[in-house]
Amino acid sequence: MISDNDISIVVQGPIIYRSAFDITEQTTRLVCQRLKKLFPRSELILSTWVGENVEGIPHDRLILNDDPGATWFNYGNHELLNNCNRLIVSTFAGIKVATRPYVLKIRSDLLLISPKFLNYFYQFPLFDKRYKFVKNRILAFSIYSIKGHKTCLFTMQRPFHISDWAYFGYKEDLLDLYDIPLTEEPQFSQWFLTRCKPFFDIEPHRLWKMPPEQYVTHSFLKKHMAIRLDHTVDTANNNMAVSARVLANNFLVLDQTQFPMVSLKYLNFQLLFEPVLSRTAIFFSTWLHDYCRYTATVPAVKKIKYLFQIGVRKLLYRLANVILRAIDAKKNNIGFFVAFFIKKRQKSYCDLVKKTIDKTS
Repeated sequence: MISDNDISIVVQGPIIYRSAFDITEQTTRLVCQRLKKLFPRSELILSTWVGENVEGIPHDRLILNDDPGATWFNYGNHELLNNCNRLIVSTFAGIKVATRPYVLKIRSDLLLISPKFLNYFYQFPLFDKRYKFVKNRILAFSIYSIKGHKTCLFTMQRPFHISDWAYFGYKEDLLDLYDIPLTEEPQFSQWFLTRCKPFFDIEPHRLWKMPPEQYVTHSFLKKHMAIRLDHTVDTANNNMAVSARVLANNFLVLDQTQFPMVSLKYLNFQLLFEPVLSRTAIFFSTWLHDYCRYTATVPAVKKIKYLFQIGVRKLLYRLANVILRAIDAKKNNIGFFVAFFIKKRQKSYCDLVKKTIDKTS
């Protein structure tokens, strides 16, 4: 087990106050309090913007970055902004000053429930060295890790799309992941304002060249191999096959039950996904299938074990999805229950952090 003394935690993004279901009016403070409870000996780095009020938010190091700004990308709603450059600036600045060998990068609205994700870091030691560009696979989050979007007629495929919500890995690997150029604005965010959308792009209102998740992953990978992604649904140059190979060898995608956290802003749950969304999402079972297929030869016994595990996880997911969606019944019953539980635990997080600070001061 990795010691929390060897981990730097980078909480990046704006200081967020409001939350779903009125869980708290101090979202980022609650996020950091929870991290201090789970990792009392870890280095907690808060990387946010100049002018943000950080009073009362526990942290060991504070990075105040100049805000690079954001650009509208949605044709139907100019208030929706592409925060890609903000993501890159705040994340890279936080990782850069980390002093521990491992780094957990997490958004400022994400409440981590458990450190059980650490158990997976060294579980899959096989690689295809032709596609391996990291010291060890970066743990990534399943929500918004996708291979495309399914419709009743066809699938809009999206290569190189790994969620940017949270990562865990060696500092050098995460630093390499985010040591990338900023997007050129407004050209990037309004790419399709002056260009025709591809036929298979089912999001006509989104004008960006590609979403932040895709830009970060693709920009990292193209430093190490010759790949070309001209826009978000570019499947030329065998991109989908290449994507499967490089993602299997450089990332390990964990489900919400394995990388247990929730966004206090949205309180969304993987087990409540609509069935059509789950067909193109990258679940752990999806990743494990690609691990067996695209890494070095997996021993036959291991492969049988993994294939059995994939089948069981898919079956249990479908069963849980049907039951929980019936319970939720579009009334947010699950959300209300989780919000109630988090509210009840808030005071204990705060008290524990105060005790920890008192002991170390």
